[in-house]
Formats: sequence, C-alpha cells, structure tokens
Amino acid sequence: MGFSIEWDERYREGTHLSVWPWSDLVSLVRRHCRQLGATSRVLELGCGAGANIPFFARLGVRYHGIEGSPAIVRNLHERFPELRAAIVVGDFTREQPFGSGFELIADRAALTHNSTADIQAALRLVWDSLAPGGYFVGIDWFSTRYDEFRRGQPGPDSYTRSGFTEGPFEGTGAVHFSDEAHLRSLFARFELIFMEEKQSRTVIPADGSEFASWNLVARKPHA
Repeated sequence: MGFSIEWDERYREGTHLSVWPWSDLVSLVRRHCRQLGATSRVLELGCGAGANIPFFARLGVRYHGIEGSPAIVRNLHERFPELRAAIVVGDFTREQPFGSGFELIADRAALTHNSTADIQAALRLVWDSLAPGGYFVGIDWFSTRYDEFRRGQPGPDSYTRSGFTEGPFEGTGAVHFSDEAHLRSLFARFELIFMEEKQSRTVIPADGSEFASWNLVARKPHA
C-alpha cells in the first residue's frame, strides 16, 4: 500500500491540518485550466484536511477526492456533507473508484510521500483517469536541492527518504525528492507545459536552512 499509516496518526493528533487553499495551486489552475465549469470533473489526490475544496467549490466543478487517512476523511464528511459520496478513503497508487473523463487531477505534495515505484503506479492511474487534453497539476514536489533530502534514512530508491526524527517530515513516513531529469522521466508520457523549481533560504532564524520544491502542469495529449 502506498499510503503511509503515519499520516493517519498525524491527522488524529491534529497536526498538518492545512485548511487554506494553496496559492500556487489556485494560480496554476486559473492560468492553465480556464475551461473548467459546472460540468467539469476534478479529482484531488490526497486532499488531506480539505484546504483546496473551497476553491474548487467556487469554480463550481464536480469535485472528487481520494485520501488515505480514515480519520481526516471522517472530518471532511462532517465539514462537507454534500461531498460524502465524492470523498473516499483509498490508496491512489492502487485504485481510483470514480472512473475516467477527468479534466483536471490535482495534487499538492501528496504523491511526494511515496516511493518512485508507487508514484509511477499513481501516474499510470492519472493517465487512465484523465480525459484527452486533461491536465495534471502538481504542487510542491520536493526537490533534491531541499536540505531535507540529505537527512533521514535511505528508502527503496535513490530519490526516497524515510525515518525522519526531526524537522517538517518527522513521523510522516516516506518522502520523495526529485530533480529535473527525474520529473521528466516520470512524466514522459505527458506533455509538460509548465515546470518551475522554487528555492528559498531562511534568514531569521539564521540557521541557513534552504527549501526547494517543484510545481508542474502536465497534459494528456488528445488522441
């Protein structure tokens, strides 16, 4: 199973509860997916605490979500009872219960908590689930330039780390990092239409820590 039980534990503890829409996701969806409307089907992988649901609700799309944590899905069903049938507990590296024909599949740093093999499996499902011309938007795929890549313990492949005992990934299981070549390989079947690497350095406190992640937009070509 791709989903880590550690995330269910974190949600039960009330940590990692992001509830505001991620600005990079909003920006890229509005820029590249302007055709979305009332008949559009949107799927979010790893919807977590539902940060992006209000944004998609404002767009008026038919929203669906797959999340591995039973604890946070129960919370989402209480907050968004109208989406009870559209948000399910599942492993998005193994299954997708909503069929095909999605115009957009979105992910904000959910696939990044899997191994390379599990990400490849998830992207095969993404490909099968997208309508021709449909988009995948990925936000904050952690970069190998991120300080945390040099911490933790080696995972099942050279891009995956686990066993973090401190920092932002403490107790979150597997964490995947990418460089440009790796991303191009993962999305070889897709048309990559946007990719950026964001880097920032903390000045205060003066610990010199550096963050880096990737945002990308990929499209399934028309047949």
